[in-house]
Amino acid sequence: MADISPHSKPDHEENPLERQRELMELLSQETRHSIIQTLLGHPELLASADELNHFTPSKSKKTVQEQLDVLVDAEILAIYEHSPNKEKRGLPWKFYGFTEYGVDILGDFNYLKGVPMARAVHQKTRKPEKIERHETAPRPLLPEPVRAAFRLNDQED
Repeated sequence: MADISPHSKPDHEENPLERQRELMELLSQETRHSIIQTLLGHPELLASADELNHFTPSKSKKTVQEQLDVLVDAEILAIYEHSPNKEKRGLPWKFYGFTEYGVDILGDFNYLKGVPMARAVHQKTRKPEKIERHETAPRPLLPEPVRAAFRLNDQED
């Protein structure tokens, strides 16, 4: 796959259709698509690796991690850390969530229109105790533009 980071310029400035094709390929690959859908449905838009693995059961942990790395490298996702959780047994401290750039790309490809459905599916999905604990664990705040794009925590903003 060609370099698809937001900082690559050579071919993409000259050929926006090629850039669009590459982004569509990035977003539509099966495992990456599942990761994105899981994050869109997550109540906080930040999920631990264990949560993402739970919602991608047909793929190995290694495959999910590889695809998370691709999405991070492409700057669609970032790793957000919540250091206080490092001291608490059984709580995740590293979470994956969208970047501002990632939200822009998802908007361009109409992924954001599916958020209500993704959230409904996520809410109705049965989760083992460990995943529920991860889902409700304290976590860092997403950057304001990302939170605003999803209208998160309207009661607090």
